[in-house]
Amino acid sequence: MCDIMKTLVSNLRGRCLFDVAMKTQIDGLISIQTGEVNDSGLEKFVKGGIVRIDTQDPIEAARRISEVIRGARKHGEVYVASDGEELGGILSFMAHREGVDAIYTCFGESAVRIPPLKMDISDTKLRILEVLEEESLNAVLISRKVGISRAMVYKHLSALMDMGLVKQSQMFDRYSITRAGKLVII
Repeated sequence: MCDIMKTLVSNLRGRCLFDVAMKTQIDGLISIQTGEVNDSGLEKFVKGGIVRIDTQDPIEAARRISEVIRGARKHGEVYVASDGEELGGILSFMAHREGVDAIYTCFGESAVRIPPLKMDISDTKLRILEVLEEESLNAVLISRKVGISRAMVYKHLSALMDMGLVKQSQMFDRYSITRAGKLVII
């Protein structure tokens, strides 16, 4: 019988990182860091590694974090623990998006488990985001590329704009994907 490996992907340091590691009983730690790589001490005792995110582009950072989470998932359960610093928000968002086994954050010196959030994005909305990633389009062209009526395109575009995933040009004839929308389809 093979034991399931438990990996923690985190940008935390110090007491809170130790607290999450104890609560989850991890086998591996992947430390996500920006700037100079600095081990937290825990890396010496748990197998894993340090991944340095050296981009200022949040979309590229999200892609890299998604790759790390997916890679860790191949070996078993994945837990994510993040703080409110630089990469913390993106790390937490990608953890929700990738459906990890548990997500933690720090409150003071204690680790707190965050309940999973579910984005209400249908397959059709995802297809609209994907075609808008390629180029800005009007509703007629979106309708043709996605294969739905213009009325349904407008309905989905309205919902996507309310979520901040799509924006409309000043001339009101073209729609384009926002940076937040790009994070959804990584």
